[in-house]
Amino acid sequence: MNRRHFLRYGLNSAVSMTAASTLPISLLSSAKARATQDYRAVVCVLLAGGADSFNILVPRSETAYGRYQSRRSDLALSQQTLLPLNGEHEGVSFGLHPAMSSLQQRFNAGQATVVTNIGPLVEPTSRAALEAESVRLPLGLFSHSDQILSWQTATPANRAGTGFGGRLIDALPGMNSGLSLAGNISLSGNNSFQSGAATGSYAINANSGVKTIGGFDNDLFKRSFERLMTDPSASTLQTVYGSKIQSAIDAGEFFNSALGQALPLVTPFAGDSFSLAMKRIAELASLHEQLGVTRQTFFVTYGGWDHHEDTLGQQADMLPALDAGLGQFQAAMEELGLSNQVTTFTISDFGRTLTSNGKGSDHGWGGNAMVLGGAVQGGQLYGHFPEQVEDNPLDVGRGRYLPSTAVDAMYAEVSRWMGVSPDAMNTVLPNWRNFEGSAQGTGLTGMLAG
Repeated sequence: MNRRHFLRYGLNSAVSMTAASTLPISLLSSAKARATQDYRAVVCVLLAGGADSFNILVPRSETAYGRYQSRRSDLALSQQTLLPLNGEHEGVSFGLHPAMSSLQQRFNAGQATVVTNIGPLVEPTSRAALEAESVRLPLGLFSHSDQILSWQTATPANRAGTGFGGRLIDALPGMNSGLSLAGNISLSGNNSFQSGAATGSYAINANSGVKTIGGFDNDLFKRSFERLMTDPSASTLQTVYGSKIQSAIDAGEFFNSALGQALPLVTPFAGDSFSLAMKRIAELASLHEQLGVTRQTFFVTYGGWDHHEDTLGQQADMLPALDAGLGQFQAAMEELGLSNQVTTFTISDFGRTLTSNGKGSDHGWGGNAMVLGGAVQGGQLYGHFPEQVEDNPLDVGRGRYLPSTAVDAMYAEVSRWMGVSPDAMNTVLPNWRNFEGSAQGTGLTGMLAG
């Protein structure tokens, strides 16, 4: 096998390991844990496609429900089927979609909340300013790809750059003593959320676990690789490439070894893909000491929420799996004694139009995000829930609500809870200086205890 053949073969074999290939070998030398009870992690669940979250959280009070029913017409849920939430928010009682019984239980127990009408903004924005074109808006507003990127990066004025999760771990240097990639673990492949300037992410499959480099069961390939690694005449490209492949191999062995130490969970998980991904995250969180981390982010995508037709039917099919996966994960965190140390939140491309297109709902803007965990000061809603009337000043057309809370406000609370210093907040959230103290940046302080 000549070098050209080797490089071509190795590149094809390593294509799924690009994140791991950026790992310096020196970082693999020791993963001795310094992890203590100070461990904290966040789990970002992307509901890809744009979940109709105004049918997840619904007003139950007579007047407010009547407005909801009038605006949603054929998309409205029956008032009698809503699962009641304790208390009132801004003088209105609320309920959840009938499929969200676990979330209801967690909310009423004070372990979950919903952040209402939240979405990407560049700076404080009103409808008047929007119509006057006097404010900067997120790029590609109402576009799937752009709005997914806006949520993941929290820099909606730019299509490129690092992600919130990556910058979050970047801002906490010294917290993780083990493998650097263990700070950001994805169950859904490469993503923008976990892209940092100093840290990358590592992808693990919910079913098969750690991906391995193909070809190393071939003796010829293995010997060729070993020769390359020891060849003093190898070019710089060959040497760097060989080092990256070796790093990928070492990282795979590291994670395989750690997962082999995971104790079986008593908490039962369903067999659907989302629940299996949440189970894998629970296993990985339980191994934080073996991985040598005290701060982690996890990322998982549950897609298929672009319901332009049969919204009610498709939500009835999909929401039970979402509710079960989130509930099973929280039960596992309690089993592991990590409930207060792991916070889960949902994001989605956008909310959807309150009005019907005759078959379903279309692309919107603001929506509702779920937050769960023992640190959550739940049993109450956060943010400002818009009155669902046609002349609401937040309505920019067809029940597309201009967010009353910026994504930055939720991420700032998450950052504070994770231990980011006030001085570093603007590095983690470059637009936070625009929102701090503004109406669209306040109201979430204290949502997470500690």
